[in-house]
Amino acid sequence: MISTTTTVTSTRVKIVSAAINEPRTIIVRPIGNDLYIGGADVTTGNGLQISNNTNFTIQIPQGEELWAVVTSGTHSVTVLTWAVETA
Repeated sequence: MISTTTTVTSTRVKIVSAAINEPRTIIVRPIGNDLYIGGADVTTGNGLQISNNTNFTIQIPQGEELWAVVTSGTHSVTVLTWAVETA
């Protein structure tokens, strides 16, 4: 598993890079403000809203990235990532 903390502002930032060889499961936890996640085009209008101080689990397909943005200010997001088991 890999744990990272990233600063997020009103300018979108990549919080999970693409992995070419495997899908991943991640847990996202915004700290300080609600967070909006999505693709490279994420905005507060089209992103999936994650409430402050809550955990959100999502699977990221191989080759895909996850981006984040907040409405205003500077806030943190912690991401825990691990590979998905494939049988």
